[in-house]
Amino acid sequence: MEGIGVSILDFTYAQVSSLNETEAQVYNYVMMNRDKVMDESIRELAHDTHVSTATVIRFCKKMGCSGFLELKYKLKDHIHTQSIKAKQDSTNFMSFVAYTNTKQYQDGIQRAAEIIQSADNFFVLGLRHCAEFSKYIARTFSHIGYYCYGFVDNLYPAQDIPEGETSVIMIIYDKALENLIFEEIRKYKTKHYQVIMLSSENVGSMEHLCDDVIYVADGKVKHGALTSGVPMLLAVERIVGILTKDEIEE
Repeated sequence: MEGIGVSILDFTYAQVSSLNETEAQVYNYVMMNRDKVMDESIRELAHDTHVSTATVIRFCKKMGCSGFLELKYKLKDHIHTQSIKAKQDSTNFMSFVAYTNTKQYQDGIQRAAEIIQSADNFFVLGLRHCAEFSKYIARTFSHIGYYCYGFVDNLYPAQDIPEGETSVIMIIYDKALENLIFEEIRKYKTKHYQVIMLSSENVGSMEHLCDDVIYVADGKVKHGALTSGVPMLLAVERIVGILTKDEIEE
């Protein structure tokens, strides 16, 4: 039974863990060859897995199916559902790609590059699960000569800006932390920082508190159940592209 995990089908751990060694062979084969199994007879499946048809039937029953035909029905339904999800993911991503060519997106990127280019001090703030983004963004800008420090929580005090200098902080928006992010904007604004916000969803009235809001996508870009980080990374790379291009032209 070693190496067997719960399937992305609706089989339970209890069902899978009840399989003996030969039934487990059938399980692993079915999971690895769903499309092929759809076109096989019970005898062909038994032959391919080197077990008897009786073993295949026992496997089906342990998986909560009345027989091999019902198992194939479950597989067909699963494959169809996965196909729909894949198409939705593809449509979602293509919509994002089209959005990056809009004036709204490109203007936001350009404004951010101009703000960063004229700043004397540059920081990035990403809270909780956005903390790694914060550190990545800071490293990326530091690599091209814009020294940047990434904050990963709200405990850092906003430093006073030396006279004659400008400071900017880029904040990664997370709706679940909306109140906390509002307090961070207020904290830095009272110290006269310029604020750039990166977000994949509407930030509401906070937009008026920021010097620039880049909507990195026209809604969250999903990959299955996960929210993709590609829009955030692309926005940062677009800004970096403008900054490095300007330096070359100068």
